[in-house]
Amino acid sequence: MSNIKIPTSFNIDLEFETEDVLRRFLAWVIDFLIRAAYCVMVLIAVSNLHLDNTASIIVVMLLMVIPVSVYFLVAEIAMGGQTPGKKLLHMKVVSLTGNQPTVSQHLIRWLFRMIESPLLFGAFLIPVIIPIVTMSRSPYSQRLGDLVAGTIVISTKHTGSIEETIFRDMSLSDYQPQFPQIMRLSDRDMNKVKELLDKALKAGDEVLAAKVAHRIKEVLHIESGLPNTHFLETVLNDYNYYTTKDN
Repeated sequence: MSNIKIPTSFNIDLEFETEDVLRRFLAWVIDFLIRAAYCVMVLIAVSNLHLDNTASIIVVMLLMVIPVSVYFLVAEIAMGGQTPGKKLLHMKVVSLTGNQPTVSQHLIRWLFRMIESPLLFGAFLIPVIIPIVTMSRSPYSQRLGDLVAGTIVISTKHTGSIEETIFRDMSLSDYQPQFPQIMRLSDRDMNKVKELLDKALKAGDEVLAAKVAHRIKEVLHIESGLPNTHFLETVLNDYNYYTTKDN
């Protein structure tokens, strides 16, 4: 394993531990066995239907070939960068910015997986030779699909994450900021605001949220009728918007 530091817009370096080739291979083996077991069940079910050859081929294509082909794509999108194999071994796919990969990044990884694994039902070792060679030569154990998509596979056992900072990805929404005055505060100030907001939400402490909201309004001369926690969430979102919109 090796560590990678990802700089954010808030002068904070996020440090992740990348997964090595062996553990990624073991995760692939688990996913391979899951797909193999599914294929066996489908074949048994189809054989019990006593269909003619044409109908059997169509049913197998619909129930086995297509689902197995899109297994990684669907699983990683639905499970936030994980598959059952990755989840069991505590790893996940993230973007090189530290965010959850976009759908297009997942799609690129999947398309290159098809290139890297040309034999869907071939010998057990053939589909993993190309990725293993690529990962072995990459400093962050990236396979070809990772290199093109701009993703890495990290260990989720590492406690640090982007959720622990003030970062919030506003790039995928048509967000409209409300308080431009927020840019008068520093990264340190906003991290403290998030820390206190998280504490207030966790403890259900409305008094603490009210104190923080009042202080921000007082310093920045903001007038707002938003509920205190909603106001603080908006402040954090606004800061993210103004900080990242030109990046």
